[in-house]
Amino acid sequence: MKVITIKFFAAITLCFVANFAQAQFWSSNTKITKVYPYTDGLIFFTEYRNSDVSTCDGGTRFSINKSHPNYEVMVSTLLAAFMSDKTMTMNVSSTTRACAPHINRFLVTK
Repeated sequence: MKVITIKFFAAITLCFVANFAQAQFWSSNTKITKVYPYTDGLIFFTEYRNSDVSTCDGGTRFSINKSHPNYEVMVSTLLAAFMSDKTMTMNVSSTTRACAPHINRFLVTK
């Protein structure tokens, strides 16, 4: 009986871990429409909309936080993509609703 109980709780724990691992998601291919530097990082707006996580500006506002370990590279690459009118696909860090949810990485394409 004790072994069955331990296996049951292990299975439940794995289900919760799997759900947390899926908290990140990728956007569809999009263009950056505006950039807005602020004290805690860089806010940017995209043609991509997801009002399930981005609660401001019709779901088009996202951010890169200054605390991100690769902040300088990410911001300079994002600005280059914006200035050259390139498209990007971004990975949003969480499915928790926020005005400008953080992204943790992105891919710029021609």
